[in-house]
Amino acid sequence: MDLTGGLTDEQLTAVCARARCTYIEAAPGSGKTTVAAMRFGLYRFAGMAEDTVVGLSFTRSATNELQQRIRLRWGARALTWPHRVMTFDALLERLLGHVLETGLIKWPGGLTSITVNDTWKGRAEHKWGTRRPTLLLNGRDIAVGTRRARQENHVEYTDFVARVTDGECTHDEVRAVLDAALDLEDVRDAIARLLIDSIGTLIVDEIYDANQLDLRLVELACLWGLRVTIIGDPWQALYGFRGASPDLVPKLVAAQDFVCVPLTRSFRFSTDEARTLSAELRQGHAVALPAKVPVQSDIVLAGTWKLLWECPHSVLPLSFGTPETTNAAAILMLLNRLTTTALGQRAVFLPDALAGLGIDEEALNRLADPLSEILESMRGSSDIDSSYEALIRVIGGESTRTFKRKHRTHTRKMEAIRTRLLANGSGFVAGLTVHQAKGREWNNVGVRLTENESALLSTGLRSGQESHRRLYVALTRARQATTAI
Repeated sequence: MDLTGGLTDEQLTAVCARARCTYIEAAPGSGKTTVAAMRFGLYRFAGMAEDTVVGLSFTRSATNELQQRIRLRWGARALTWPHRVMTFDALLERLLGHVLETGLIKWPGGLTSITVNDTWKGRAEHKWGTRRPTLLLNGRDIAVGTRRARQENHVEYTDFVARVTDGECTHDEVRAVLDAALDLEDVRDAIARLLIDSIGTLIVDEIYDANQLDLRLVELACLWGLRVTIIGDPWQALYGFRGASPDLVPKLVAAQDFVCVPLTRSFRFSTDEARTLSAELRQGHAVALPAKVPVQSDIVLAGTWKLLWECPHSVLPLSFGTPETTNAAAILMLLNRLTTTALGQRAVFLPDALAGLGIDEEALNRLADPLSEILESMRGSSDIDSSYEALIRVIGGESTRTFKRKHRTHTRKMEAIRTRLLANGSGFVAGLTVHQAKGREWNNVGVRLTENESALLSTGLRSGQESHRRLYVALTRARQATTAI
């Protein structure tokens, strides 16, 4: 069976590269996930190595996609233990657990086993402010502290202390502790021994999403003699606002003598128009987009949810953003009912809304009819206050969480939903932010540009600035045509 059949010469070169440290720079639609899956299987089965192969990515969705590609190409046996694909967060959780078990650092109360949650939302009290509780290392003891953050709802300090004492934290605290602990030589040695004993080959997808801690571990893996493959595209680095450090990747590549293998041919673009646009953008040339109405697109993209809600009413955004309060979570539940019935798609951040309200997936079925009734009443009445109060009563019947007093931001979101309910036309086009669209593709994509973004396109994009990269990602999602909305 020829498992490499169907690959281009360029892809085969990337799959079979034998350098101990390999960097695969992959353009949009060039088959990087296929190459990663093939490379995983060759290390697993085909004699390129005889030890444990581990794939790493930064989101569960990307992890699941890579797992599916590996099973498709190599069969289920490819991912039998200890060979696996996991998130960076899962690896970091394992590393922290190891150093706690060995006693090299100590959790409050001497606990050696902890529970790591995705978020504090729905699990702890929150308070509006600019101080965010965190964990720090005081010698070898983990202690609670605070750090300055943007003004928003942060987990309440006293509740944070109580939960940490009980052995709870989130991935953010795991990262904070490990970042400090890696400065201790014996902790580094213990982590090195664990990785050397449990991993021989490491494949890291979307390396430009990595932050300083992630890159530090990749660098240490190189220094400790692991075979390391990193895959990514500097033009698609979008997560600087979350702490990603794309500017450090070239330094890592140079310092550890990575051999660069490019994937330049894209299979996404099916028209000369799409191919030319991608090439012109990447070369920093000025481009102009044709303008069309939203209904001629399969999706509409914008840099922010706010900008999407300012689009023509035929565009139905799939979220307002992460719900920071129970009130916002309730409104997102209502929007989810609309997006589900009108588009067959769930609202983005629905899991955050469920967690914030402390309710489970089954509640969606129970709430379906009551939420539909509220939407129907909004279609026939302009009394948003009454609709909002009905929504809080309905959601309050499922959730034990406390709702804050009504605020103008709540009624504005309800009004925004009503404008869509009243929109004329044959249907909606879904709206997504560029961050949610990364890695995905559609036939025809509409893009809502700001004045500044239009100006950037008229002068040409540069990969060194995140605003330019975000625009590049938005304009390379279409197989056939990208238009301005």
